[in-house]
Amino acid sequence: MQSIYLLRELEKLNNPVISLTDIARIISKRREYTRVYIHRLIKKNLLTEIEKGKYTLSFEAFEIGSNIIFPSYTSFISAYSIYGFTTQIPTTVQIIALKSKKPLEAANSKIIFIKFKKKNFFGYKREKFRDKYIFIAEPEKAIIDSLYLPQYCPISETYEALRSKEINIDKLIEYSLSMDSYVVIKRLGYLLELHEIDIFEKVKRKLNKRYDLLNPFMKKSKNNSAKWKLNINEVFQ
Repeated sequence: MQSIYLLRELEKLNNPVISLTDIARIISKRREYTRVYIHRLIKKNLLTEIEKGKYTLSFEAFEIGSNIIFPSYTSFISAYSIYGFTTQIPTTVQIIALKSKKPLEAANSKIIFIKFKKKNFFGYKREKFRDKYIFIAEPEKAIIDSLYLPQYCPISETYEALRSKEINIDKLIEYSLSMDSYVVIKRLGYLLELHEIDIFEKVKRKLNKRYDLLNPFMKKSKNNSAKWKLNINEVFQ
C-alpha cells in the first residue's frame, strides 16, 4: 500500500528526477530506512536509478536530461527535435551545463553534458514537456549554440531550422553578439543571407578579417564569401 501511495505522490512532482530526500519526505522515514526502501523499489522495477541518489519514474530522456544538474538546459539538435526544426530523432540528449559531468544512460538514451562558460550560458527557459517540466534553449539560442559548436548539430540542420517562421531575427542577432564569437556571427549572417535576410549592417563592426570555415568538419573549398570572411565549404539546397 505504501508503494502505491509513494508512486502516486512521485507522479505529482513536476521534476522527473527524484532525490532520496523527496522520497524520505513523502514516506516520513529516516534516510537509512529510505535507502533500503528505494532498493526494494528498484528490484521490483518500480523505480529507476539514474545515478547515486537520483531516481526517476520517467521513460523519457528529454524529461530527465535538464533536471539532473542545475542549472542546465537542452540545446543543439535535441532542442531542434523538440521544436520540430528537424525530422531526425536524436538518440543522444544534449545538455548544456556550467560544470563538467560524465555522460549517463537513461530511458534507453545517452545523455551528454556540454560545459559552457557562464557568459555564454543564457537564453533558456523552463517549459512543460508532456507531464513534466524541462529546461530548454529558446529557439534562437539553440541555433546560436549550434553555430558555436557545430559538432553537436550539423550546419545543414541549422540552415533548415532558420526556415522556421517562429524564429525572431532580432533575438538571433542579439544572442550571436552576446556569444563573443566572430565565427558564430559569420555563420549566422551567411546562412540568413541564403534565406534572403541580410543582417550585415547590424553586425559588421563585430567581424574580423580572418577567413573561417563555414563547416569546420569539411575540407576547405575554393569558394569564399568576401562579405562574411567565410570559406563556403558546404552547399545547401
